Amino acid sequence: MNKVLIGLISLSLAAAVQAETFTVDAGHAEVGFSIKHMMVSNTKGTFNTFQGTLDYDIATQTLKSAEGTIETASIDTNNEKRDDHLKNKDFFNVVKFPKMTFKSTSVKKTGNNTFEVTGNLNVLGIDREVVVPVTITGPIDDPYGMKRIGIECNTTLNRRDLGITHSPAAMIGNEVKIAIAAEATFK
Repeated sequence: MNKVLIGLISLSLAAAVQAETFTVDAGHAEVGFSIKHMMVSNTKGTFNTFQGTLDYDIATQTLKSAEGTIETASIDTNNEKRDDHLKNKDFFNVVKFPKMTFKSTSVKKTGNNTFEVTGNLNVLGIDREVVVPVTITGPIDDPYGMKRIGIECNTTLNRRDLGITHSPAAMIGNEVKIAIAAEATFK
């Protein structure tokens, strides 16, 4: 009986250790967004400084958790005047809130390499629950001796739900399209 119990404990510990922590490779990643301006065109931009990790079980191809941080002052819409406005208290208030963070609270596998990730997105110092779709490709063994996966996340969030309420929707749309494309590595 004790051998069976010890065997089961060992098996569960081995299964728990299977998830590897992958770190986002910022050199092969982009955090982008798009929002309507004056209801006629899309203004696009990126955040250029960010970090992220994913706990991913290679054996079962299952995402266990994800988290990330974005430096709000790294916003870049290819227009310095607009970027300065987005950094002030009307929008991201980067002096008071230098980071946006996301930390998953649950992950549901929805298909082959696709997941629904629920988590807390902290914008302007307040956590809000969001659900985002994530697709993972790989892993592969890269030429540098690391495992590498690809991550795609495309979703739409309402800026007002995130506390960004400056400007009426006729000036700046409420829906913000988010597009994250990244590679992450595990050594």
